[in-house]
Amino acid sequence: MEGMTYLAVGYFGMLVAIALWTYTVVQRSRRLEDRLAALESVASPPAASDGTNNELDPN
Repeated sequence: MEGMTYLAVGYFGMLVAIALWTYTVVQRSRRLEDRLAALESVASPPAASDGTNNELDPN
């Protein structure tokens, strides 16, 4: 193979590697987001039935 062919194969390989890495990072982020949402739903106080706000004021 010539030099340009090696360069093209290497460039394509890098693009594939970056695409796979990006895919895994996005999937990991989505799973973490889902786990945090589940944790927040378990840890948050139940909503009041009388329409008042049960959340603590952070100020």
